[in-house]
Amino acid sequence: MKIIPILFITLVLFSMAGISQVFSEEEKDIEAEISGGSTLYSGTENNQITIRINNKISTDFSNVKAYLDLSYPFSVSSKDSNQFHIGNLTSSLVTAYFTVNVDGGAKYGTYTVPVRIVTNLGTFMDEVEIKVVGQTVLKVDSVTIDGESNAAVNPGDIFDLAVTLKNSGGNDIKNAKVTLNTNNDNIIPVSSSLSESFTNIRAGSYVRSIFNIAIDKNLTPRNQKMSLTLEFEDALGNKYTQNEEIGLRIVGQPKLEIGRITSNPSTLSPGTDFVLTLKIENIGTADADSVRLQLDSKFTGNPQAFLGRIEKNDYANGVFYLNAAQAMGNVPCKLLITYIDSQGEFKSEKEFNLSIGASGPPSSGGTSSTQTSSNSRPQQSGTPFVRPQSTSNIPIIPIAAVIIIIIAAIAGAFIYRKKKKSKKDITPPESKEQ
Repeated sequence: MKIIPILFITLVLFSMAGISQVFSEEEKDIEAEISGGSTLYSGTENNQITIRINNKISTDFSNVKAYLDLSYPFSVSSKDSNQFHIGNLTSSLVTAYFTVNVDGGAKYGTYTVPVRIVTNLGTFMDEVEIKVVGQTVLKVDSVTIDGESNAAVNPGDIFDLAVTLKNSGGNDIKNAKVTLNTNNDNIIPVSSSLSESFTNIRAGSYVRSIFNIAIDKNLTPRNQKMSLTLEFEDALGNKYTQNEEIGLRIVGQPKLEIGRITSNPSTLSPGTDFVLTLKIENIGTADADSVRLQLDSKFTGNPQAFLGRIEKNDYANGVFYLNAAQAMGNVPCKLLITYIDSQGEFKSEKEFNLSIGASGPPSSGGTSSTQTSSNSRPQQSGTPFVRPQSTSNIPIIPIAAVIIIIIAAIAGAFIYRKKKKSKKDITPPESKEQ
C-alpha cells in the first residue's frame, strides 16, 4: 500500500519537472514586442515605452508582472516606472507601459533592453531594441546691443548687435552658419559681414555672433523686424535649416540747440526793457513734444516760454520780455529746455552771455549745453550765435549846439548892423558962417 503514494509523488515531481523544462525550452512562447517609444533622444526624461505581451501557449497565467531591466543610458523616471502589473495573461495580447529617462551623454546607437515577464508558473525572458539619437536643438539665447539687452538705437547710430546661441540638444552640432538679414537697405554692416560660421558647438555650450551695423540717419524711427537663418549638421551628418526672427527698436532722439540769439533793441542799457528771442532748432532724429524754456539770469520779467511741438529739422522761437535792471557788462544766462519724446521726459541746459551797457553789440562768447534725463542720454554743445550789426546813433546834441551858435551869430550881426544904421541917421548937419 505504501508503494502507491510513493508512485503518485514521483509522478507529480516528474510532471513539475517536465513543465519547468517546457517553460525553460519555450521562453519565446511569451513574447515582448515594442510598439511605441522605440526611438528616444539623449538627455530627455519621462519617455513612454509601450510593449505588447503575447502569450503564445494555451496555458493561462495569473498575477503577471512585466519588468524592464534598465542599465545605462536608461534609468527609471519615477519609482517603479520600469514595471507594469498585467494580472491575468491569456492567449490574447496585453499592453504594458513604462517611462524612462535617457542620459544626456548617451551616444547614437541601438540598445538592447531585457524584458522579464514573471507569472505564477515561472519567469519568461525576452528583449526589445531601443534606438537613441541626439536631440539637435540650436536656439537664440539672447540678443544685445552694445552689451545691453532690450536697448534701442537711433537713426545714424553705429553699434554691435550680438546674438548668443545655445546648443540645448543632446549632441554636438557641426558646421553651423549664422546669417542675419536686416530686411532694410538702410541698415547695413560696417566692419563685419552678416554671416558667421562655427565648426563645432558642443552640447550645452554657447557661441556668439557679433554684427557691426550702421543705420542711415534719415531712416524713419520704427520697430524693425530682422531675420536670422541657422544652418547646421548633427553628428550623423543630417542637415538642418532653422529660421528665427529678432527685433530692433529704432526710436530716434530729439536734439534741441540754440540756433540764434537776438534782442530788441540790439544794444542793451541798464534799467531798460528789451525783448530776447531764442531760436530753438531740433537737429535730432525725432520730434520733440511739449517743449518748454526756462531762463535763469539776473534779468527781471517773464523768464518762461512754451513752444509746444518741434519736429525734427524744424525750429521755434522762444520770446522773453525782460528788463535789464542795473546789470552791467557780460551777464551769464542759463537756459533750461524741457521736452518729451517716445522714451520719456528729458532736460538739457544751454549757457550764453548778454552784454549790457556797451556801445557796441553785446558779446555772448558762444553757448554751451548739458542734458540730463532718466536715460542719461548725452547732448552735444550748442552752436555759437551770430548777432546782427547794430546801427550807429545820430549825434543830435552836438548838431543842435552848432545850429544855436549859428543862429546866435546871425542874430548878433543883424542887431549890430541895425544899431550902426540908427546912429548914422541921428548925426546933426554942419552950420555955415556968414
